Amino acid sequence: MEEKIKASVGVYAGTFKEGKILLRRRVETSSLIADKSFKGCWELPGGGVRVTEDMPYSHLVNELKREVNEEVGIPITVDPMPPMYPVFFGKAQDLALVTLIETSLEPTKGETKWVSFEELNELARGYKPANKEKREDGEGLVSGPGKRMHCMALRVFSVIGEHKEEATEMLQEIQKNW
Repeated sequence: MEEKIKASVGVYAGTFKEGKILLRRRVETSSLIADKSFKGCWELPGGGVRVTEDMPYSHLVNELKREVNEEVGIPITVDPMPPMYPVFFGKAQDLALVTLIETSLEPTKGETKWVSFEELNELARGYKPANKEKREDGEGLVSGPGKRMHCMALRVFSVIGEHKEEATEMLQEIQKNW
């Protein structure tokens, strides 16, 4: 009998305002991805959720609300059954979900910034991983161009703002290489 796949799930908020999305600078050195640190890099608010067999759907929603409030200080209201846009990673046992959240509020915690479509792609191209041994923080968007965080942010731009078509085309090109 084959063993069931054990997956990790990430829930992230594609928080947007006036055509820009909210990113936070990562301060945590730990990650659900073994032995990797993304400290200093930029990411969407959210994080990993440990998956259990009897986990109710509401658990993901509650974790998303908790993460966003904890990381950037924005209390969000999320529909009990919100659309969550999945981002898959080829053969990886990892699933990330991004939920679009429109807000007029400003973050009150952590280092944050609102970025445009162009700024997002510049941050993705500028990715440099953190180096735990040298105690150096990373730079740019977590994992770089075409990776999970970039795809989730592009997914937000594919639904809102003036770059819908361009973001959709970028996602389609990235997916060809999966």
